Amino acid sequence: MTTETARTGAHARVATSLQLSGISYVLSRALLDGIDLELRAGELTAVSGPSGSGKTTLLSIAGGLVEPTTGTATFGDRPMWQGTGDPRPEVAFVLQVYGLVPILSARENVSVALRARGVGPREADERAEAALARFHISDLGDRQVEELSGGQMQRVACARGLVVGAGVLLADEPTSELDEGNRMLVLTELRAEAERGAVVVVATHDPAVVDLCDTHYVLDEGRLVDHVEEVHLTGRSRPVQLPRHAAPAEPAVPAEPEPEVLPEPPHPEHPGLHDEPHHEPLHEPLHEPLHESQHRAADEGPDDTDDTDDVNAAFRRPGP
Repeated sequence: MTTETARTGAHARVATSLQLSGISYVLSRALLDGIDLELRAGELTAVSGPSGSGKTTLLSIAGGLVEPTTGTATFGDRPMWQGTGDPRPEVAFVLQVYGLVPILSARENVSVALRARGVGPREADERAEAALARFHISDLGDRQVEELSGGQMQRVACARGLVVGAGVLLADEPTSELDEGNRMLVLTELRAEAERGAVVVVATHDPAVVDLCDTHYVLDEGRLVDHVEEVHLTGRSRPVQLPRHAAPAEPAVPAEPEPEVLPEPPHPEHPGLHDEPHHEPLHEPLHEPLHESQHRAADEGPDDTDDTDDVNAAFRRPGP
């Protein structure tokens, strides 16, 4: 078992590793199967894996919230499971669902963790105020939890987890609601807890969080897999990008020949002319067009002789 001494102000703390030996947890199926881990004090440890891989269950057993089906979790030569589901006083959680009390203010949600450990109200409030300041939310101390955003609630949950100075700090997705700047702030404070000698374990989906941790373990379907390998987070294989010259060429598709345009047949009466589109008249013509001489005759008007037959004949006579 690994031990080391860490100092916080004038107080000395013996840092002890958290041991998981032969851990399995079975409900309708095995959620954890044969887990053996040493979670070392003074290190920031990441546990990653796809959703449903057993990360939250592992942290719950490691912190004494859940009794394993087989195996033991021990810290300082004592079992973490106390038979009640209540964690030991030296264990603190940052829960994925925050676990904040809606009717309390942000400050009260932090101070209640200290008061549950026997700290007086005034000291608890002062330490709670300082914990909120670590996460840049001291101005939110008097606000009700229901008035806070998701990211603000997550930082309140982090402040509550860190305020007690626990020997074991287990954080389940502590940065899932945070932007990049606040994510780095939270990781900096978690690192500070590890440097004072605590066991700090972070369950995460975020590769950026994994990169900033000292040790990395990967779960897949409840089993520990090689943490040296790249984390398989998406459930799909990483796409391989082929170099451009190696990409298979698309088969050339010959262009379809344009249809041959044939000349239109000549007009039957006037070679070289083409028929124009033919539009049917709305009504039949009353008579054939007048010849030029007939226009003159019509303009001059009829004389005294009865030439009706001649005019009618002229209407029927074709022009030149």
